[in-house]
Amino acid sequence: MIFTSIEFLVFFVAAATGYALVPPAARWIWLLATSIFFYAYAGPTFLLQIVAAATVSYGIAFGIERAATKPGKQTLLTTGIVLLLANLCVFKYAPFFNSVLGPMVGWSGADHPLIPLLMPLGISFYTFQLIGYLIDIYRGDKAERHFGLFSLYVMFFPKVISGPIERSKNLLPQLHALPNFSYPLAIAGMQLMLWGAFKKVVVADRIAPFVDRVYSAPQDFDGVATMFATWLYAFQLYFDFSGYTDMALGASMVLGIKLMQNFDRPYFAVSVQDFWKRWHISLTSWLTDYVYTPITRSKWIRIKLYNLILIALMSTFLISGFWHGSQWNYVAWGGLHGAYIVISLLVQKPWNKFAKNVGLTRFPRSYTAFKIARTFSLVCFAYILFRAANMGDALYMMGNLWTGWDDIAGSLRSVLQGDTRAMALSLLGIVIVMAPECFQHRKLGDVVTQPLWRTWGLHYALALSIVLLGAFDGMGQQFIYFRF
Repeated sequence: MIFTSIEFLVFFVAAATGYALVPPAARWIWLLATSIFFYAYAGPTFLLQIVAAATVSYGIAFGIERAATKPGKQTLLTTGIVLLLANLCVFKYAPFFNSVLGPMVGWSGADHPLIPLLMPLGISFYTFQLIGYLIDIYRGDKAERHFGLFSLYVMFFPKVISGPIERSKNLLPQLHALPNFSYPLAIAGMQLMLWGAFKKVVVADRIAPFVDRVYSAPQDFDGVATMFATWLYAFQLYFDFSGYTDMALGASMVLGIKLMQNFDRPYFAVSVQDFWKRWHISLTSWLTDYVYTPITRSKWIRIKLYNLILIALMSTFLISGFWHGSQWNYVAWGGLHGAYIVISLLVQKPWNKFAKNVGLTRFPRSYTAFKIARTFSLVCFAYILFRAANMGDALYMMGNLWTGWDDIAGSLRSVLQGDTRAMALSLLGIVIVMAPECFQHRKLGDVVTQPLWRTWGLHYALALSIVLLGAFDGMGQQFIYFRF
């Protein structure tokens, strides 16, 4: 059920209305029922799978909490993590392991086409959420006693498909004390949902055809066309994913629940390391807490701490790439970001000295603008790996970037193919979405403190633009991160 579909609109109105009308003691039951329906809408098989994962994790968490010895706790934790990862690998990574191991042991190497088709929605997100929950119990948190609330924590419909990857410390206490329906909070939530829908339908989906045109046939386009399409893809991906997140946060806000922020002006980052503090924050913080930090504190790896940090960074980003997909280009994308950060740490001191000696630091605003542009360029270059259909296409496009500069106008025309109006609307949409970030006024919910005519005026403007300017040829088009 796509957030921008009519089906979801009807479903959400019913869910929010029911939440406002049911007695306080029954609110969690209502939210769990609506979440079950939302998830089962994609297929009952998916529902059985997520219920099984939640049930196993619920039981293992109790076992970890009650185990009398540390080795016993470690055994149960390892068992839980292995079961969850095995489940993820079977449904998401079987073709990858078959292609890698098949030739080594004499397998046919044939794909398993049914497995991707049966991959449960949101499996990467709720698997990480459950693994984090088990690790938190091992580290001393109390296991959740209420199985219904625990199931709601796992299946809460605004975030179950594409996150944010919620921590139990944030969400479970809110589920235990579900608030009354709040009109001001609902207004702020609906406004955020409209903003997210605008970013997705009016801007991201309108950009998509230009990007698809180049990436579906990279051999037909030169380097300038590739760079332009990749620049467009940077905004398509950001508006698509942050649009989903805005709608998830807004829907939760209508129900009185606050989910964690997932973006913080990522394209204004001054370094790749800073970018990852602003982009997909719930995943980055999860990887930091449950992968990077344990590696750096490991007593089994006896090397210098600085070298251990570099190894931990590369390992974390390789896992991040593999989490996104089972193709080598995703792994390479994660590895490239890890390499960016490792290299930046290695050259940080000489670079700072160089910048000071040549006078860059005497113009802080210009120097900051330079660092933002440099970071955005590096991120865009890595996006070629992320967006390409396979590793071969990605390498071809990267190696072909320096072509077409003798006829830039012709290269751009090859991307546009006469769709100048659609491109003009796309560029206008990019400006409209990015303008508030330039002035750091990102939380549209704050507008609720303004006079009513401004608040409702913005509501109507967003809704009208979605109806009149939305790229509805792709109505029902999935959000990009649904595939992960």
